[in-house]
Amino acid sequence: MDYFKSKNANRNNDDIYIKEIAVQKQELYKERQKLLDEKTDMRKLLRDDARLEHRIDILETELKKQGLRKFEPHYSSINQSDNDLVVMLSDLHIGAEYYSFTGTYNSNIAKERLEEYLGSIIEIKELHGSENCFITILGDSISGTIHKSIAVANRENVIEQTKLVSELICNFVFELSKHFNQVYVNAVSGNHSRLERKEDAVKDERLDSITPWFIKNKLDHVKNVYVELDELDSTIATMSVRDNIYLSLHGDYDAFNDGAVAKLVLWLGFRPNVIMFGHKHHPAMSEVAGITTVQCGSLAGSGDDYTIQKRLKGNASQTILVCDTGGVRACYPIKFD
Repeated sequence: MDYFKSKNANRNNDDIYIKEIAVQKQELYKERQKLLDEKTDMRKLLRDDARLEHRIDILETELKKQGLRKFEPHYSSINQSDNDLVVMLSDLHIGAEYYSFTGTYNSNIAKERLEEYLGSIIEIKELHGSENCFITILGDSISGTIHKSIAVANRENVIEQTKLVSELICNFVFELSKHFNQVYVNAVSGNHSRLERKEDAVKDERLDSITPWFIKNKLDHVKNVYVELDELDSTIATMSVRDNIYLSLHGDYDAFNDGAVAKLVLWLGFRPNVIMFGHKHHPAMSEVAGITTVQCGSLAGSGDDYTIQKRLKGNASQTILVCDTGGVRACYPIKFD
């Protein structure tokens, strides 16, 4: 009997061992299949990335060709001087359309105001004998679709808005390049160009970021235009004007007050000389612990549903700074009818 019990025990142990081997083989198969799936997914991602990069390369090439046909290269020879202009472009809200007793706006009006703004810039340049021009795009260049009421009131969809504002600002930059030795352009994104509602939006996925890329490629052959794409962050841009650091923000993350400026400087780890804001749709200028703060108005002005509901009224405006080694020498808020 002991002999048969021993045989049965050995057989049971063998069965358990065989089952364990089978389980391990199944686990090994599953891991192998996971690895194959990961490789397949990775190949697809790489293939999609390659196709996207190829399409972007084609777009950049086409933009450069269009730029060569539309914008003839030129030579600017401006006398050296002791000051430059900083031209602020903020809250253009291209695509918005409204007609009310407190204001009227559409894409045609925006174009007219930009042309008027060009004239004011050239007048101030002649008045001060300014040498170079620094253009900072402070966000909300398009109306976007962040609220239902805005989407309903828009004349163009967001793609058309982005194309139109990119063309308008590109023309604007090119015209200024005829009147200055050097023209520098940087940009930050605003909240109106986000692709999803605030709670779900990815910080860096904003349509505003397409415009400087568009300008850089289309004016690539214009040798006195420099467009900066590699900024600290999509919400922060910097430039050096006469050895002073100018910081550009939209203003949705940073308020125009002493406490917010102090917090921002501590977070940055360096102290700018001038901080420029958009977002609030009215011009203002102040100073915080020796830092000049300038807020630009809106090209659109008031008259939309939001400003009517909030009982807000203000002139459409943009801002020009005359800058020298001491910082901001003069500030010109340019108002539009």
